[in-house]
Order: sequence, then C-alpha cells, then structure tokens
Amino acid sequence: SSSRTRIRVRAMAEDQEEDAPMQDAQDPEEELPELSLDIIDLIKTAQAQHGLRHGDYGRYRSYCSRRLHRLRRVTGCTHGKGRYVKRPLEPESVRDARQLMLPLFCAERAWAFAMQLKRENTQQEARPHYHLLARLAKAAEWSAKLAALCAERADQRTDLEAKAYSAFMHGNVALERENWAPALASFKSTATICTELARVTMAEQAALYKQVAAEVEPSIRFCSYNLRRLGGEEVSDETDAMGDDVDGLAGASDILRSKLEQVLAETRAKQAESLTEVVVLGERIPLRTDKTRLGYSAVQQALLEVQRCEEGGGKEAGDKADKGDDLLALYDKLFVACNDALDSVRLELRETKKREQSAKSGAAEASLLTLQAALLWQKLHHTVVAQRSSLLGRQR
Repeated sequence: SSSRTRIRVRAMAEDQEEDAPMQDAQDPEEELPELSLDIIDLIKTAQAQHGLRHGDYGRYRSYCSRRLHRLRRVTGCTHGKGRYVKRPLEPESVRDARQLMLPLFCAERAWAFAMQLKRENTQQEARPHYHLLARLAKAAEWSAKLAALCAERADQRTDLEAKAYSAFMHGNVALERENWAPALASFKSTATICTELARVTMAEQAALYKQVAAEVEPSIRFCSYNLRRLGGEEVSDETDAMGDDVDGLAGASDILRSKLEQVLAETRAKQAESLTEVVVLGERIPLRTDKTRLGYSAVQQALLEVQRCEEGGGKEAGDKADKGDDLLALYDKLFVACNDALDSVRLELRETKKREQSAKSGAAEASLLTLQAALLWQKLHHTVVAQRSSLLGRQR
C-alpha cells in the first residue's frame, strides 16, 4: 500500500509540473509593459565612442558583435550551445527594452560591415560591391524588424525613432543602387520624423534630432538633383553646390560622398574637355593632355571657392573664427590642386623633351615652361596671402 501511495504522489507531482506551464499560458492576457528606448542617442553615442569618430568601421563592427553577444546572454535570447536553433523575437516575448537592442545592433553591425567594404573597395570591384549591397539590405531588414517590434511594444517616441532609423537604412540601400525616387522618399521620411520630434521634445534631445535631420539633408538634395537630371531639366547651376558638399559631409555618409565624388569627377571632365587653351601674360598656351587640363581646371575651381569664401559666402556674418578656419582649409585645397597641376605639366615637359628636337617641339616646351611658371607664381602668391590671413586671424 505504501508503494502504491508513493506512485500516486509521483503521478500527481508530474501532472502538476505538466499543468504549470499550461496554467501560465491559460492565464488571462496580462498587460505587457510599454517599453522605451533612446534609439538615436544610443547609436550615436556608440558610434562616437567605438571608432566612427575616426571612420574606423571595422572597430565599430567588432564592438556591435561583442555587444550583441552580451545582450543575448543577459536577455536569455541565445540560440543554443550546440546546434544552431533559430529563435525569432516575437512581440509577445519582448518584456525588456534591452531585447529591442538586439535587432538594432544587428542592423548596425551589418551597416558597419557594408561601410567597411565600401572604404576598402577603392578600385570599384564588382564582387565587394555585391557584398556591401547584401549587407546594406540585411541592415534594412533588421531595421524593419526593429520598427515592427516598436510599433507593438514601445511608446510613441521610440516607435517614431525606429521608423526614422528604418527609413534611413532603406534610403541607404536605394541610394547605393541609384534608385533615386525610393531613396528620396526614405530620407525625407527620416528628416520629417526627426524635425517633428525636435519640435516637441526637450532641448538636449531636440539637438540630436536636428543633427540627424541635417545629416540626411545632403542626401535629399542629391537624390532630387539626380531625379531632375533624369527628367531632362537644367541642373548645371546646381553642379557646383553638389561639388561643394563633398568636403562638407565630414564622413556623415560615405555612400553619398562616393556618389558626389563621381558626379564631381564627371563634371570636371566635361569642363576640361572644353578647356583647350589658357592665356598667360597675353600668350595663348595650349593644354594638350587631359591630365594637364584637369589639373588646371581644378586650380581654377579652388580659386573660385577661395574667392567665394573671402566675399562672405562661406559662413554667416559675425562667425569670423569659423570663416577663417574655412578659408585656410580652402587654401590648403588650392595648394594641393596647384601641386597636382604642376606635376602634370612637369610630366608633359619630360615627355616633350624625349621627342625629336624640332621647331615645333621647341615651341611646345617654351609654352609649357610659361604655364609652369604661371602655376608656380599662383601657388607662391596665395601662400603669402594665406599666411597673412592666418596672422591677422591670430591678432584678432
């Protein structure tokens, strides 16, 4: 009888263990807490502290991997120690704001890998480009999952931040694929959400939203520019502005920077084609090679930018310190252009001297020497002007 009693007790205990989870599942639906996560502040802080301040995407990618490992361990969202078992994150299972960070840092890791590939693919090879497109698409996919989770489980501010972040990631994919209309719509969505959030939040948070809106503004302009160009509209007046943006992005978008550099190179090549000769001290100097034409055209463009800044177009009136810094940076750019142009002229001179001596080759050599002297004079003259501007700025 005692053995029968023990068997009954064990059976009752097993029944209770089996019924326990069922009872939990059959409980009335408990109201899940509304979660909150500062998505934009979180990623901007992480990017600044872990490599992106210096454009080190590899370091940031490694940080995202380590952060994901810690988050999975803390939240219990692991995939098993042995064979991999996929455990998708469902809205009903999200009870901690840290669980929302899982898709966020998955998206950041994929995006950082894509940017690393873009930095390394200087030769524009096809295979790395396909790889970075796949990583950008994966980042957009993870950001969409984050937005879907936040729509059901997070408060209104977190939901809007997730939507802005997802739109930014989808805009990056469309921009890299040169799908201008979807890219424009995505970047406009990000800018609109951040602008409205800045209007209704506290000052510190508002400054962060305004920063994000300002970062996507060049992308919006660039997509609009390309859409107008495809539509056959006249956009030549905007080309200079597009070129100026290359130096004003400060690494905010490497995708946009590369696209702008391509447009600027095409524009300068077209300008160089029409530049067949220059006048130096009343003497017509022919520009025979493409490299010399491009070099001289770059010098003229740099001189124009210096002139615009000196006339007050670089900064708002009253911001003299920042304007002085901008002017010195433009002078540095001018000196680099002068050095490149001088190198191309010297190369052409060496090639001219190698040819058979004739009256024609002698005239070509003389004109190249005149052009070299003119470029050297411009470089030395503006070196003195830049040093004088720097000294005056220090005295103020």
